Amino acid sequence: MSPSELPPPESVEKILIWHQGALGDLLLAGPALLAIRRHYPRAGIIAVGHPERWGLLAPALSLEAVWDSAGARWSPLFTLDSPLPAQLKERLAAFQLALVFSPRPHPILSARLAQAGIPAVAWLPSWPGSGQEPVGSFLAGHLARLGISVPPEPFRLVIADEWQEQALQVSGPGPFLAVAPGSGHPCKNWPLPHYYEVARELAWQHKLRVIWLAGPAEEPILPYLRGMAVAQDHLLLAGLPLTAVAAALARCRLYLGGDTGLTHLAAAASVPGVLALFGPTDPLVWAPRGDGVRVLRGPCPQAPCAAPREITCPEPECMQELAPASVLEAAAELLARG
Repeated sequence: MSPSELPPPESVEKILIWHQGALGDLLLAGPALLAIRRHYPRAGIIAVGHPERWGLLAPALSLEAVWDSAGARWSPLFTLDSPLPAQLKERLAAFQLALVFSPRPHPILSARLAQAGIPAVAWLPSWPGSGQEPVGSFLAGHLARLGISVPPEPFRLVIADEWQEQALQVSGPGPFLAVAPGSGHPCKNWPLPHYYEVARELAWQHKLRVIWLAGPAEEPILPYLRGMAVAQDHLLLAGLPLTAVAAALARCRLYLGGDTGLTHLAAAASVPGVLALFGPTDPLVWAPRGDGVRVLRGPCPQAPCAAPREITCPEPECMQELAPASVLEAAAELLARG
């Protein structure tokens, strides 16, 4: 789609944005999504994807609704075997523009959205297939070709009042240090004993209260985290809604974690200091942006080795050889800036 084909703001009343990506991918798209909202200030926007993840962006983007992409109602959009159901066509008929974010083109999906009566359908790649361009800049370039300018500012969440009520565990004396020891891939994880050593030292040196963050990926280490939290008088937030985690992060002074969606969430929640530990994946492409973000990389000469997101190394030496002393020094510098 060329810029001349993109509907002008005055002709668009409703926009459908399709993005089924992981938490980090969606937050990396935040500046692009905000630029779309600003370009179409009067349009109602409905997002299709993972409801909990999109719910984080709903206040900042003034979303009209979020639809779950996992619903069976969408399956006819991915096949040409039969006519579109009338109910689905009716559901989509109100939109003048559909923007589909995905790693690869979905020509059938785009064609079916057009068949449903949406006049303008554009595909946007979720991330660069190769090279070392940051995801945010990559998306900004694609939107610029569609006539939408993306400011270079980092994306920031709007923390809703009800989210604050979900995070009442994070109260009392601070400042707080949030630690997220897991990720979606074990090769991206810094050794847990290193996290414990650094968290304990930071708590003692800088009078921080430690909050351990755990989601489904950390289920195997939950017993260890629970015992550690009790022994050290730390907080453990496990299995909370992402909105509650965002509100908890917004109360923190420092965050420590790897290449994971929670690291992007910490940056978007405006944590003053975000220390991100990277190994096999390229921080130039995948790290969150912001003045308070500091990236540390393991000393392995082969890192980053993921191309672009496939991690093939059997042992994450890059993460294992990242010294706790280096992480402590970087954390102290971030705290000093505050």
